Amino acid sequence: MRTDVSSLEKQAIRLRLLNELSTNLQGLLESENFYQEVINLVQSKFSYFAIQIWSVDSEQDARLEAQAGAYQHHLKMGHLLQSSEAGGVVGIVGQVIRTKKSYLTNDISQDPNYTDLSLQIQTQSELTVPILKEGQLIAVLNVESDELNAFDDDDVITLQAVAAQVAVAMTNRRLYADARSFNKKLQSAVEEKTLELRHAHERILEQQRMLQKENKALKSLVQYDQKSFEIIGKSAALSSLLTMVDKIAPTSATVLIQGESGTGKELIARKLHFQSDRADQPYVVVNCGALQESLLESELFGHEKGSFTGALTQKMGLCETADNGTIFLDEIGELSLPIQAKLLRFLQEGEFYRLGGKRPIQVNVRVISATNRDLEVEVREGRFREDLYYRLNTITLRMPPLRKRKEDIAPLVQYFLQNSRFGGPIAIRRVDPRVMDALQQYDWPGNIRELQNTIERLKILAEHSEIRLEDLPFNIRMPHAAPRRDPLETPGAGQGPGLTQGYSAGMLLEEVEKGHILKTLEVCQGNKTRAAQQLGITIKTLYNKLHRYGAIRSPLAEGPDSKLGESTL
Repeated sequence: MRTDVSSLEKQAIRLRLLNELSTNLQGLLESENFYQEVINLVQSKFSYFAIQIWSVDSEQDARLEAQAGAYQHHLKMGHLLQSSEAGGVVGIVGQVIRTKKSYLTNDISQDPNYTDLSLQIQTQSELTVPILKEGQLIAVLNVESDELNAFDDDDVITLQAVAAQVAVAMTNRRLYADARSFNKKLQSAVEEKTLELRHAHERILEQQRMLQKENKALKSLVQYDQKSFEIIGKSAALSSLLTMVDKIAPTSATVLIQGESGTGKELIARKLHFQSDRADQPYVVVNCGALQESLLESELFGHEKGSFTGALTQKMGLCETADNGTIFLDEIGELSLPIQAKLLRFLQEGEFYRLGGKRPIQVNVRVISATNRDLEVEVREGRFREDLYYRLNTITLRMPPLRKRKEDIAPLVQYFLQNSRFGGPIAIRRVDPRVMDALQQYDWPGNIRELQNTIERLKILAEHSEIRLEDLPFNIRMPHAAPRRDPLETPGAGQGPGLTQGYSAGMLLEEVEKGHILKTLEVCQGNKTRAAQQLGITIKTLYNKLHRYGAIRSPLAEGPDSKLGESTL
């Protein structure tokens, strides 16, 4: 009975050890030295005299993967038991490999399958079991004892259970490794696709930002209806100019358009573009006088992300936007010398650098420029680069002012009456011939723009279906007369406060001069600097005259750009 109790206790101990071994084996899924840690676990539970695990390949060769106990200094890791032509691996391990069955010998000296591998040994008993995965032999677990009759059937069952657990652990380890490898590949693929999508999304957002910026900066990227840049008139000066435009338009020549403000320089630039083979490409307008130097450089050439404070994204410049099309540089005479130098390189090389950029950007752009300044004078006075001037004026077009093409005034008036953006409560059906005569007599310093604004104002303020002479502003109706101040007279149409319709014979020259100066100040809305320029006198002279007329208390009482206060006359 005591023997049975001892046997049960021994079985309980083995079961507990097997349970602990099973639990510990699951923690070896990520072990880099799996076989050795398996052997160490088994040895820590059962304390065999010697223990080894041999892996078995498809050629039935056995390779020592791990060991513990005796013979560690004699058997080197990786020791190979190769199959022989006679019948495979020799010894007890070879027998298990061939039969895939457990093998027990309690006296190796009497066992015909035992081989000592040329070692000095103390082994007396040996137990070897196969490690099988789905019926396929993948390894052999071998334990040894230095005592005779050391193992019994319970030991065979226990070691087979250990081998089964090792097989499960090896299978789980392989599955875990496959799953981890798959997850890594999947994660890598997902990250790669995510990165591609992110980059695509960033490119889309960047394109959207650029398009939004371009839409604000560009006056037009699509071909306008012909009426939007229709050029009205049949005068000899205009016809000669349009003939030249027809010859130039099909080429890629750089064109400089010179002329006074309001003469229609931008209309000519549009015509040059839309009559060229670039008509279906971008037409980009840049007002060089409307932007500060630093902002203008960024608008023209763009900038890289982080090139300056506030440059949160990359920005495409207008020169790049106009690629394969035309860029119109209006008011080019306003450019500063540093920007002129960069523009010169762009014209010479057809390339530029974005602000903060390291790579040159090549574009194919036709450049048309315009200015109301005399660039030859600007060059002589050092305000404009001579080399840039000669680069810009490959062909120069000079816009005739309206005073030199007065035969075009009548068709222009009819055009503005019919196509004006504004309209009054009464439709204009007729223009008094005296009105047309007055319009012909006026010099139009503001050129076509001034004429258009005048006609639009008349349409809005007209009280009849006919534009009459009295509807015209005084300065147009009486272009050679200066206003006279009369505090008792009620202002008339087109007059300033208290101004008469004209001057009577016998008036003193000083009164005529005073009235003219005051009227000019009224037209300039009290801006003395601009009034002095229009009068052709210095600002100091203007202040002295105003002081003499009593319009101001002292020549130094006000700044040069202050508005004219209430007259003391």
